[in-house]
Amino acid sequence: MSESSVNRDLARLAGFGARGDAVRRLAWSDANREALDWLASRFEEAGLEANLDAAGNLVGRWETGSGDAVVVGSHVDSGPEAGRYDGTLGVLGGLAAVELLKAKGVEPRRPVWVVAFMDEEGVRFGASMLGSRALVGQDVGEYLGRRDADGVSVADEMRRWGLDPARIGEARAIDRVGAYLELHIEQGPVLDRAGEEIGIVTGIVGMVQARVRIRGEANHAGTTPMEGRRDALVGMARAALALREEALARGGTATIGSVAVEPGAFTVIPASCEFSLDFRIGSREEFDGLPELIEATVRRACEPEGLEAEVELTDADPPVEMDAAIVAELDRAAAAEGAARRRMPSGAGHDAMLIAPHVQTGMLFVPSRDGVSHSPQEFTEPEHCELGVRVLARALETLVG
Repeated sequence: MSESSVNRDLARLAGFGARGDAVRRLAWSDANREALDWLASRFEEAGLEANLDAAGNLVGRWETGSGDAVVVGSHVDSGPEAGRYDGTLGVLGGLAAVELLKAKGVEPRRPVWVVAFMDEEGVRFGASMLGSRALVGQDVGEYLGRRDADGVSVADEMRRWGLDPARIGEARAIDRVGAYLELHIEQGPVLDRAGEEIGIVTGIVGMVQARVRIRGEANHAGTTPMEGRRDALVGMARAALALREEALARGGTATIGSVAVEPGAFTVIPASCEFSLDFRIGSREEFDGLPELIEATVRRACEPEGLEAEVELTDADPPVEMDAAIVAELDRAAAAEGAARRRMPSGAGHDAMLIAPHVQTGMLFVPSRDGVSHSPQEFTEPEHCELGVRVLARALETLVG
């Protein structure tokens, strides 16, 4: 297969929300909308019908053949200081794969859609994968009231974009989908260290996200003896270490990504501390008891300090397996390209984990240099991007007949 447009498009899309070497393209932001408008024009240039659905997902449709569609895609929203590959490679790689099939004269027997899902990252509003949740028909009503640091809600931004929050349920389209493929950078070091070119994902870890609030008592930093203090930040520190030990014992990960302390003064003992928690684990059995484990661990850590704790779950997505037939097909496609490859799990969450319980789903990884992601230093070699597109196109050609 000939070279694709993917690297040219990656460079172009990186300009939307560019901040020096970093990309800041938060969900529902102006930069996000500008990127989607440009992407819609690229879809149309490739002969796809492009439209924004009721949840803000951009869908490019190659309406050919009959039956359920084969969908390829990912997301183009980013974190606050991101690189140019996370998510965007999956969308632009899907587009490039379609262009390769068109150039080859392939006439699919089934429709093909390329989708850029809305708010996969969940950074701005604290709720991830809104678009793919809506597409599979999850009730996302409670997400609409979530607010960013400036007090702006998801519903507010939807209206600003000309969308009606009350009609978000109309984004459900899973009944018209037969299979889903996603190309992504690995976001870890395994392929890069091994000198391998393709990772064929076998499953995605489960993920529980929560906000934890610890309450103590404010007092003078100099005159209050250490014994008897009710320091909320000390409770957070104890909880962080205890959660880390629980993750290590179960082969999972526990990450505290944000911390807010009140009153937040040099001379005042913290009265309250709120932090985010992201806990991931591959075992379904371990996952099922994870909310209770998190709450018990936090409360146990706070008891010696005389603190109160509240744990609010914000997301819980169980581990999923990729479809065995699609895993095998992706393996064959990679072999046909002569790629050094391995089968591997994904430690990161992806839109694929929402779709996998409903239809045949598969994922491809290409290497991330030094395993870096969610950073301006994120980098994948152009030839690996091209290889990923060619493997994706081969598998897509088989799935569409």
